Amino acid sequence: MIGFTVLGGYLGVGKTTLLNNILRNNLPSAEDGSSKRIALLINDFGDINIDAKLIQSQTDNQINLANGCVCCTLTDGFTNAVETLLEASPKPDHIIVEASGVADVNNLSQYGHSDELKLASIIVVADAETVREKAHDKYVAKTIQRQLRSADLILLNKVDLIDESEVDNLTAWLAELTEGVPVACSVKCHVPMSLIFDLESRGNSVNEEIHAHEHYDSWSFSTPQTATRAALETFMQKLDSHVLRCKGVIVDESGDQLTLQVVGNRKVIERQASDPGPDSLIDGAVGIELVAIGMAGALDTAKLDTMAQDLLNNSDLVAS
Repeated sequence: MIGFTVLGGYLGVGKTTLLNNILRNNLPSAEDGSSKRIALLINDFGDINIDAKLIQSQTDNQINLANGCVCCTLTDGFTNAVETLLEASPKPDHIIVEASGVADVNNLSQYGHSDELKLASIIVVADAETVREKAHDKYVAKTIQRQLRSADLILLNKVDLIDESEVDNLTAWLAELTEGVPVACSVKCHVPMSLIFDLESRGNSVNEEIHAHEHYDSWSFSTPQTATRAALETFMQKLDSHVLRCKGVIVDESGDQLTLQVVGNRKVIERQASDPGPDSLIDGAVGIELVAIGMAGALDTAKLDTMAQDLLNNSDLVAS
């Protein structure tokens, strides 16, 4: 399945800056050193800052890059652009759609439910300086609030332009307005790419990118023990809004592999195919491997350690 992410936010919030960051940070895979094939569906090439040395080929509506990325414009319509990508060889590993400033991101996300696409998340970028004002503007308030409430994650950008105390107030206001959608703060949309799309694991280097960013903390847990699905469900439901992203692969009591995916309010446990392939998060020797990301100072790693131990204890109770 191809991951599908919708990137929304009102005009001027920093969506193009985020897209540029994605292009610059397309990471090579551990298997063969090549980059993941990320497809960006954007409204216009004009504002995308692509190094000319990276461009392999370009047409009126598509740019192919040496790092595996492909950029397509939406000039021929959204459906046509998606179909073109699905017919490509090789197909993209992940598609990110840049919604227009006034688009209904929830409607666009419905394209992520198909035979070949799987919705990863809706990311909405907000301008820390103007989002509260815009959310009460008589002309655009409904649009802004609808976008924010549809998000799995709100990327509060430009926090360097407001006081630190106002950042806390703004984060609390957004949480109240959206009934708990997680908020990640950023400057110039610099965030771990793991928060934007679900890159396939690079084995033991899974935390490399997370640790590289000073504004985020990460937590990881690994053990050869197995867990029951019921215990994993309990663990997942206890994850609070400070956990912006959590993923993992777990071997259950029957020997099957389960994948855990948490992005904002979307929490899913799925059974993996019998052959997980070379990009599996863990190797056959490990029973549980979990990774979580949160804002620095807010992610309670001690609580997560306790929850992980409870996961094992609850599984042992069933086994005994």
